[in-house]
Amino acid sequence: MKQFLLYGHGGAYNHGAEAIIKCTVKLLHKLYSGSKIILSTHFKDQDLEFDMPADEYCERDPDYLELDKNSLQKGKYDGLIYKSTLDKITKDTICLSVGGDNYCYDNWRKWKIIHETALERGALSILWSCSIEPSMISNEMIGTLRTHHMITARESWTFNALKAKGLDNVIPCSDIAFLLEAKESNLPDHFIPGNTVAVNISPLILRRENIGGIILRNIENLIQSIIKNTDMNVALIPHVTMPADNDFKLLQDIYNPTADKERICLISEKFSAAEYKYIISKCRFGVFARTHASIAAYSSCIPAIVMGYSVKSKGIAADLGLGDYVLPLQSFKNDYSLLSMFENMMQNEDKIKRILTEKMPSYKEKAENPALVLKNLII
Repeated sequence: MKQFLLYGHGGAYNHGAEAIIKCTVKLLHKLYSGSKIILSTHFKDQDLEFDMPADEYCERDPDYLELDKNSLQKGKYDGLIYKSTLDKITKDTICLSVGGDNYCYDNWRKWKIIHETALERGALSILWSCSIEPSMISNEMIGTLRTHHMITARESWTFNALKAKGLDNVIPCSDIAFLLEAKESNLPDHFIPGNTVAVNISPLILRRENIGGIILRNIENLIQSIIKNTDMNVALIPHVTMPADNDFKLLQDIYNPTADKERICLISEKFSAAEYKYIISKCRFGVFARTHASIAAYSSCIPAIVMGYSVKSKGIAADLGLGDYVLPLQSFKNDYSLLSMFENMMQNEDKIKRILTEKMPSYKEKAENPALVLKNLII
């Protein structure tokens, strides 16, 4: 029986992370029937709530986590924080770092302890379905990346950046979450199937905006224009509901003051990634801050705009030939920047749907690209 350790997972209230885990485990079981899945998680309760397909969980040590928060020497306690994870690694373990953009942040070094322990014990260590901001790639990071047995890059910007640095262990793929199957769920009142605009916004992009309040003003103007000038309704859809990064609370603040409640609905924060995908698949258009909400739209052939701050959102859109429908945060120049792009998307609706319909079958197949290499690595 093969034993897989999936680590770098922050918890299922990030429904993009939920989708990655569920699609990854489904692929692993397809390759190795009956394999054991150990999930190293930051929030086990979230994963249990959303029925994550793990046979066993590892959690962080709360005492050492608290010491780390108050320490000036970051990384000092990593081995103790993740001790329960490290204890599971043997020479027969296959370790997959599944936090897709964990190497996009300054705290990427905390994952080194798990990767290096895997190498020390003779285990396989794989960086899975990842994106890495090219400007973040330092010589130190390259040294760590080079020692992975395989890196699967989910968009060409990351793949090309790593190849340019001389790495030969990189496999191109598409995000594994493109394979997520939608699960039917109840559509709320005032949701018009096929004629609703999905809108997702995150606290994260508000923290990164260049002009205070400009993104919320853009969202408000977009919604007002849809209600006033079209027959479409609006669905406000959360995709991350972490306590410190909660889309739902932000969307509530947009929904509550809206006068015309018959034209707008607020989707519950209780749905799973597959249920959110179903709801998004019933929309006509989408406007998203969260990359995996946009993946739910793309994979359902729904035209979408991404308010892009990351290499993953920009790279995925570019690979699909839809780079014109990414609005980088620095491109919010006035209160109508988003509306202008949305109007352009409406004018090109048929063209965008045709692009997605033509590309999606082969693009989804790319999500399984690493499977053959993985089988060759695992003896």
